[in-house]
Amino acid sequence: MSSPATSRMPREQRRSQLLRLATEVFTEKGYQATSMDDIASAAGVTKPVLYQHFRSKETLYVEVLDVIGEAMLVEVRDMVGRGGEPADRVRVGLHRFYELVALKNSLRLFTGHEVISDEVKERVSRILDEMAIELAGVLISYRELSTGQARTLGRGLITLAQTTAQLLHDAEDEAAREVVLSTMTTAVVKGLTGFAPLPRDEEGAEPSAREETATEPEQSTSRG
Repeated sequence: MSSPATSRMPREQRRSQLLRLATEVFTEKGYQATSMDDIASAAGVTKPVLYQHFRSKETLYVEVLDVIGEAMLVEVRDMVGRGGEPADRVRVGLHRFYELVALKNSLRLFTGHEVISDEVKERVSRILDEMAIELAGVLISYRELSTGQARTLGRGLITLAQTTAQLLHDAEDEAAREVVLSTMTTAVVKGLTGFAPLPRDEEGAEPSAREETATEPEQSTSRG
C-alpha cells in the first residue's frame, strides 16, 4: 500500500508540494549541503519524479528564490496601507526583510555574500530591482518625489536593508539587534540630523576642530 506521501496527485499539486518541501530542506541545510536525494526523500518520492518537475537543483533553487522574492514584494506593497509614523514603518520594513531572508536561509544570497551561478545572481538582482521599484511607489505615496528620485532612493534603501539584515544576523544578542534597528531606522528617517551633534565651545568650534588647532605647529614669521 502506498503511503500518503507517495500517492498519486495532480501534477500541479505535486509540484507545489515539492517546491514547499524543497524550501524547507534548503532552509535547514543551505544550498551547497542539499542534494536532490534529500529533497526527494523529504517528499517521499523517487529522484526521477523530482526531475520530472525540476531539471536540476539550481533550477529548483531559483524557483524557491522566486517564492521568497514574491513574499518580500508583498511586504513592500503592504507598506502603502500600513499606518503609524514613518519611523515605525521603516523599522518594521527593515526587520521584515531580515526575517524573510534569514528564515528562508537565503541571507547570504540576498546580501551578496554567496554566488551560486550567473543565473541565480541574475534572479536575485531582478528580485531586488523589483523590490526597489515597488518601494519607489511607496515613497511617492508619502513624499513629493519624482519617479527618478523615488527609484534612486528605493534602490538605496534596498541596499541599506541588505546591510541591516547582515548586521542583525551577526548581532550577538537582542540588545545588539535593537541598537542596529534603532540606528538604521534613524539614519533612514532623519539622516545625520537625527543624531545629537557634538558639543561646541563658545566660539562655535567642535572638539575635534579645537584639538587640530591646538596641535598645529607654530609658523615662524621671520624670514631667512
